[in-house]
Amino acid sequence: MRRAPPVRFVIAVAVAISSGVLAADAPLITLTILHGNYIHNDSFRAEWGFACLIDGLEKTILFDAGGWQCALRPNIEAAGIEASAIDAIVLSHVHEDHIGGFACLLPLPHDTAVYVSSSFPSNQHDRFEVPGAIIPCADGPTEICADAITTGEIDGPVIEQALVLRTASGLVVVTGCAHPGIVAIVEAAQALFPAEPIALVLGGFHLADSSETMLRTIARRLIELGVERIAPTPCSGDLTREVFRELFGASYLEAGVGLVLEL
Repeated sequence: MRRAPPVRFVIAVAVAISSGVLAADAPLITLTILHGNYIHNDSFRAEWGFACLIDGLEKTILFDAGGWQCALRPNIEAAGIEASAIDAIVLSHVHEDHIGGFACLLPLPHDTAVYVSSSFPSNQHDRFEVPGAIIPCADGPTEICADAITTGEIDGPVIEQALVLRTASGLVVVTGCAHPGIVAIVEAAQALFPAEPIALVLGGFHLADSSETMLRTIARRLIELGVERIAPTPCSGDLTREVFRELFGASYLEAGVGLVLEL
């Protein structure tokens, strides 16, 4: 994937690999947060919602497409990314702050695949059907490419799917808004690859209305599950970030639009 030289911040996430757990040729990947309400790099625009680009695998994947005010397009340009290089788009759930920016990506290459879960309303499909695009729908986990798989649908107040990446550092779980609960999503990811460490959980945690007591319980449970690094983004809430920052300590990452993580 070609990139212009953008102004950006890069955080290298170095996590010890358990002996024999991950293949020696596990890929090194780059995650770029392209949409959200927290700013990491002033060259980018803030907007409620989420989008994250994953680069370095067999396919370049966009997870979620941000909100309807189309901050996604200028943020893609600020990152020096060519939208035409996106091979696959994975949508976590139906809410507009995660799919509303899709139209801003058009036109897309004819072979770009759009992945939605089977419960995604069929009356919404037309908005994603650009000429030649494919919309594979599956109840269970779906492989996007080698080392990238969806969790499949996870039940909750809003049905949602997350993306699990296998990297040289361990598993990376990327979540849109975590309506089913961030613990449930991490447990679903862990069930796919039970022998592999969870290097990073990044995305929206949907905990803005949670009490401090509940937030501490959730954070401690994630630590018990072996989550090594945590990066809450939109839908998480300021108190969530404060509590997680305290409990995860140096393992907490300040996530915002324009953040680039190399794993």
